[in-house]
Amino acid sequence: MPKGKQPAGDSGLSGQEPDDSILSLLPPEGAQGDRSVRQIAVDRVTINAKQPRLALPPLAIDELAASIREHGVLQPIIVRPTEPGSYEIVAGERRWRAVLSLGLPMIPAIVEAMSDEIALEVAIIENLQREDLSPLDEAAIFARMTSELGYSIRKLAERIGKDKGYVENRLRLMHAPADIRALVAERSDTISHAYELMKITDQARRSELAAQVMRGELSLARLKSVVRDERPEPAPAPEAVAPSIFPYASPNERPIIAAAKPVAASASAPISAQAAAIASASDAALTNARDSLASSIDALAAVLHEIDQPEAGAPLSETDRANMAKWLLIARNKLDNLAAILRQKSE
Repeated sequence: MPKGKQPAGDSGLSGQEPDDSILSLLPPEGAQGDRSVRQIAVDRVTINAKQPRLALPPLAIDELAASIREHGVLQPIIVRPTEPGSYEIVAGERRWRAVLSLGLPMIPAIVEAMSDEIALEVAIIENLQREDLSPLDEAAIFARMTSELGYSIRKLAERIGKDKGYVENRLRLMHAPADIRALVAERSDTISHAYELMKITDQARRSELAAQVMRGELSLARLKSVVRDERPEPAPAPEAVAPSIFPYASPNERPIIAAAKPVAASASAPISAQAAAIASASDAALTNARDSLASSIDALAAVLHEIDQPEAGAPLSETDRANMAKWLLIARNKLDNLAAILRQKSE
């Protein structure tokens, strides 16, 4: 038999139970069918373009293929059935591509029926278990988990075994300037430098410092000292600011926000009319958005209360209740994440 070819059904997993790390990805609810490893034809498997595949460098595929040629596939892929005899990859695309490149006819797999949402979550968690993730890869994955799957930052930190600050810092990279993202992409060991550079608002100066870090000319301790010396002093707080709107209060209970007293311009701190207009417009937009959110929550609460009355003609079904509860949980988690980001920026 030519080297690298294996008989059908022999992929290095015959008679073995699924690895715990694989089973841990599958939801405890959902289909509880046979989760044993089975051999399926590689040409009956397709990829899912919506799944969060990270970059798959050809060299990495070649190295994995060499390992599979020598030892077989040591970990099954996870697929879900799409139609009789056909499957879609949920986790393990790299292994599938490596097997495909070797010309092997079969691949070990766990077949599990699951929804699009669960499939996305399993695929994301599987990616997070990889040891070669870059900080930018992690940032992109964390962003999808918080925005698309409704994870709170705290829940996400618990899910991946990291502290809350770690997740918050990675999420900051999603909105980092291009020069900082380029630095981290080129040298992942500069992640701590990147967080310091994000404190520099002057683009030219930030790029200059980033280039020094890239060349290894600026240690983290020295960079912190430079940033501390160059950061502007914080502006003085307004003399009096009315209490913020409490989003869940009824319209009659919401406090009225008084306009903050304008800060008089001086020779040492001139304020242009344009800057003042922008600041005023931003304050108005924030207040309007906050009022709109509060009113929408009040309206939703009123509708749900009315529908749930015994005399209501069309009460919510159990499915509608579950879907609405899930939507509200995702919305709450998004608000928690926004609050966490605001608290972090105010520190």
